Amino acid sequence: MAAIVERIKHEYWGSRERFIAWMRRNRPEDVLQRFSLRLRAWRQPIFEREGIQLRRTPFLSVPVLESFESDSYEKPEARIVQHALKPNDIVLELGTGLGFISALCAKNVGSERIYTFEANPALEPIIQKNYILNDVSPHLEICLLGEADGEITFYLMKNFWSSSIVKRHSRARSIQVPMRSFNDEVQRIRPSFLIIDIEGGESDFIRYARLDGISKVCIELHPHVIGVAAVAEVVDFFVSQGFHEVAAISDANHKLYQREPASIVANNVD
Repeated sequence: MAAIVERIKHEYWGSRERFIAWMRRNRPEDVLQRFSLRLRAWRQPIFEREGIQLRRTPFLSVPVLESFESDSYEKPEARIVQHALKPNDIVLELGTGLGFISALCAKNVGSERIYTFEANPALEPIIQKNYILNDVSPHLEICLLGEADGEITFYLMKNFWSSSIVKRHSRARSIQVPMRSFNDEVQRIRPSFLIIDIEGGESDFIRYARLDGISKVCIELHPHVIGVAAVAEVVDFFVSQGFHEVAAISDANHKLYQREPASIVANNVD
């Protein structure tokens, strides 16, 4: 009998805590704000930034819709790309998202010079629709670039930009996604400009990545996911490869790294 009573008490207090948490997330003013965001997305489904059009479907998460409203969606990455991208660049992007940055690159240097990889299969239809909107067609692959060919566990979050190989929340849903060798793709594509936005995966990336022929890197760092010490290791990796930060265009978590051709040759020889 005592065990039954304890179980009932445990379930009661657990339910009570979940209800309180639900109430915090669903205050009337918050519910109204979410409804207004989705209504505006339904009425005005096309959002434009930097000459690129994106569909803002009402089914996107509230934080994503809010970033459209505040004009902050991938703003640092767009700033870096517009500063650093040159007509003769070949771009390799890790983490396509909604296709904004790859479409922006394609508009500037041509779709045939843009190669982009996205692990989340649910984003493919949205990406393709955004490419059609902008009359671009970058080389899109729905897979993850990693250490070797095979499969890897990928964790899906409601906010698509939080999905990662790093499990960030107990509610994250795991799926298996195809993985191809990053180093093999670098040898095939021969990019000069690498764009990395992989939600904490950068700490794993530096274990195996060879940056042959790459002279520019745009990377978003995620100290809230991997910790400050791991971010420092990522920074040290790029410095060890002959890169220097372009401080005038970088910020705390969005970096532009460049290196001279002599450094590229030296690192290739190693």
